[in-house]
Amino acid sequence: MRRHCLALALTILPALPATAQYWEFGDWRVFVETHESTEHTSHTCTASTGGDGDPSLRLSVYDLDGGPPDSYPAPTLYESAVRGYPTQVQNGQAVGFVFDQQAAFYAIANGYFDADGFAQAEAAPRWQDTINMLRWMKAGQSIDIRTVQPYGPGQPVMQASLRGFTAAYGKMMDECGFSIEITDPN
Repeated sequence: MRRHCLALALTILPALPATAQYWEFGDWRVFVETHESTEHTSHTCTASTGGDGDPSLRLSVYDLDGGPPDSYPAPTLYESAVRGYPTQVQNGQAVGFVFDQQAAFYAIANGYFDADGFAQAEAAPRWQDTINMLRWMKAGQSIDIRTVQPYGPGQPVMQASLRGFTAAYGKMMDECGFSIEITDPN
């Protein structure tokens, strides 16, 4: 009887999830998910910092997509709220990414509710700013992410160390088969 139940359980189990690899570089983490299909094997490579209930800053590439120098991963702020509460960053709100109090890049937040009813928000720079933002991330020490107010300083959303970013970016890009060089697409 026990074998019969085990065999039945094994036949109705869903397909196994994708396999993943994980590395840490300073304050950054790299995850590589491997997806198997009958046609091909693909990888999603992500570098991130923050999270664990706080906002996170992430970059992702997919090895079957076009990559550098035509398209670079955009550093994206992700925020999630507890059910019934709003995110700090609201839909349509301007968000500033400030590097070492020397350079700033801006984004407009996309706020929404996920399928489970949790408030979510994402903010990524304009595609034209991605290359320069990545250069600042490689050279800088920290990034302050704030809401932008027309006549005020805005509210802090996240402060992230850039310690380990260059190594994490290199590992992420290398694992998905892209160059780690950041060059202008000309």
